[in-house]
Amino acid sequence: MDGQSYKLASKCAKGVKMGATALGHMSEYCEEGKIKGVMEDYVAKHIELAEEIDCAIRAQGRTPKDVGKIAEWFAVKGIEFKFAGKHDTSEVARSAVSGADKAISMLERDARMYSLAKPEITDFVERTIELERDFKKEMAEAEAKD
Repeated sequence: MDGQSYKLASKCAKGVKMGATALGHMSEYCEEGKIKGVMEDYVAKHIELAEEIDCAIRAQGRTPKDVGKIAEWFAVKGIEFKFAGKHDTSEVARSAVSGADKAISMLERDARMYSLAKPEITDFVERTIELERDFKKEMAEAEAKD
């Protein structure tokens, strides 16, 4: 795997893993209902995609990168701080959708930055963007029903 492909795949996988972590912790601040269910479903979808990307990285003789422990700790603590003492599911949903928007923006930027990455890697980026867009759509539908 060439350098640009590896960097883009690593960034994509780390972002998907961070998304799974964030959604998992955010869902703890939601009341039972459609929104919580969508968040939990997308934790699993994020984990599945991250594992697929990591497998592709390993298949090329490279080592997948994990999310840094400090970055993960700050993300979790930020979520705990933001929602401590509150269980406003709508606020949590808006924050999760905002996170998906940021992820899409970062992935699009990374794809431009590593424009020479192999098509199978850019496909992971496109699938991740599609995952985030699907998440946003399902969250909007769930919020309308909750």
